Amino acid sequence: MHAGGISLIRVSGADAVHFLHGQFTQAVENLGNRTTLAGYCSPKGRLLALMRVWMDGDDVMLALPASMAESFLKRIRMYVLRAKVVFTPLDPAPQTLVFVGEAGEKAAAQMGLAVPQPGEVRREGAATLLGLPPSEAIDGFCAGGSRTLALFPAGTEFPFAPAPDAWRTAAVIAAGVPQILPETRERFVPQAVNLELVGGVSFKKGCYPGQEVVSRVQHIGETNRRAAIGRIAAAEDVLPGAPVYSEGDEAGSVILSARIGKDALIFYSATLSAIEEGVSLTPDGAKLSNVPLPYRIRNVLTEEA
Repeated sequence: MHAGGISLIRVSGADAVHFLHGQFTQAVENLGNRTTLAGYCSPKGRLLALMRVWMDGDDVMLALPASMAESFLKRIRMYVLRAKVVFTPLDPAPQTLVFVGEAGEKAAAQMGLAVPQPGEVRREGAATLLGLPPSEAIDGFCAGGSRTLALFPAGTEFPFAPAPDAWRTAAVIAAGVPQILPETRERFVPQAVNLELVGGVSFKKGCYPGQEVVSRVQHIGETNRRAAIGRIAAAEDVLPGAPVYSEGDEAGSVILSARIGKDALIFYSATLSAIEEGVSLTPDGAKLSNVPLPYRIRNVLTEEA
């Protein structure tokens, strides 16, 4: 179970669902009791933010890294115009925990909570539980298994000390789920971070900013950039946005990383050829050891999972 720096935003008003449906890469209409990952793109199809979306009554709830909330709100409010939509950051923000794997399920049970299935929203008392994509086991970083984002009223006291943020981030990486941070804002198209492979893009919904670019990348066949996981010995943190190299040339950049002990687990985006050959963090440095993704790289329009 892990605490994290997450901002929660309530989107209310008669046009809230329709407005967001026309802004995000994934459908917001007819969410019901489900939660989804969704991207917010520039007109050039580059990701400005990624967030988890679900309904709370008639309102839409958004969860995204706290460091991204201000820039996201500043931009999206510019496009509201006459729509009846109000964005309200929750202040004070709810307390958040992420329950991971068997240990997380036991910790949830200790609080009288049962973890939901992936994509399910469950409300138990004052808590809201969101089922996230499961993570793979990665020795030294993540035990693997179910992941649940749990939201509690501000000031809630927990019967245990949450684990450090590095463990939460490692579980995100082990699930192959991207995040966009200030250092990587407007750097990636959705496919370059595997967003459609974790359910964050709908190719059936209507238009949204950047939709033509995202759709064109998908319909011309396999994109030439993808996200991959690697690990390497590291004496210091590897920062989001840092370059990765192949054969001495820059080939991509870091999406997320978590350093635990003497090793770093790194989720990075690079050319397919660089991923196959292996990447390093400096032009002449040691190559990252490849870690399998928890899903298969494929074209979701033509191939089954």
